Parts: sequence; C-alpha cells; structure tokens
Amino acid sequence: MKNVPLIVDLDNTLIYTDLLYESSVAVIKKRPLLAILYPFWLFKGKGYLKDQLVKRFTVDVSKLPFNDIVIDYIRERKKIGSQVILATASHKYYAFAVAKHVGLFDDVMASNKDFNLSSHNKASRLVDRFGIKGFDYMGDHMRDLPVWEASNLSILVNVSDKVINKTKHLEVLVLSKKGSNPQ
Repeated sequence: MKNVPLIVDLDNTLIYTDLLYESSVAVIKKRPLLAILYPFWLFKGKGYLKDQLVKRFTVDVSKLPFNDIVIDYIRERKKIGSQVILATASHKYYAFAVAKHVGLFDDVMASNKDFNLSSHNKASRLVDRFGIKGFDYMGDHMRDLPVWEASNLSILVNVSDKVINKTKHLEVLVLSKKGSNPQ
C-alpha cells in the first residue's frame, strides 16, 4: 500500500447518520415555522442552508453513532504514518467539532455558507491539494464517484451493490456493505 493521505467522509461513513438531516429535523422540531424558510435558504445554495441550520442547532458530537470499523481503519492508517483528513459536505462547524472529538484527524475540509464540499467540488479540491491518485478516499454514496475516480484507493463504507458495481473499474476496498452495520 502506497502511503498517501487518507481522506474520510463524515456523513454515513464516519458516523451512521447525516448531519444535514439531523440538524433539519432538530430545527423543525424546535421551531416548526422555520420550515417555510428552507426553500429560500436552499435557493441561496446548499452551503447557505447548512449555515442557517448551524446557527439554530448545536450537535452533541458525543452522542453521534460513530462507525467503529471506520475508526479502526483510521487508526491502522495512522500507525503506518498516513495523514488523515476529514473532508465533508457537512458544515465546517460540525466537522471541526467531530474532528476534535475523535482526535485522529490531521486536518479538516468542509462546507461553509458559500461553498458545498460535495461530489465534483470535493474531487476538485482534493485533486488541487494532492493530485490525481494522490490520496485514498473513504465514502458511502454514489455522489462520491468523482472523488473515488480521482483517488488512489476507493474505500467503500456502507454502500449498496449498485455503488459496488459502479466502482468495479477502480481499486476498491469494501469495509462494509449496506445492511451490515450494527445500527
């Protein structure tokens, strides 16, 4: 294994949930009328929507359902000297809180109100920073395909057979398939 940085996604990879979903539900439960504003916030961009939710909901990272398989893999990579970076479409406020709680990340890349770090955006930022095939990427969703295609090793976590089939042309490590998590 070539020692390149390990890039780890947050939602449904490092944790068994999605922070955009969690923050949306929490904000609506607390203030249901704010649901009326969601389309307007989204119209300004997904990053803007996430920024508005962060202003209204603080996540308790100690209560998040962390994926122990992913954490164990990160620890193994740290032992061999890999740099480990959390790169997520979640808002930077949540991402930094999670990274601090976990204590295994060397850096964090995340969304802000002006930029959503997802799919092609994430692939582009990672290629700019590490080059094509200059990193391994751990993710969970078809939207990660552009990132996996630019990565040295595609690490699939909690994915469906459809995702596995779409990545057959890549060097792939499957940590767990959809339906195999303990949650």
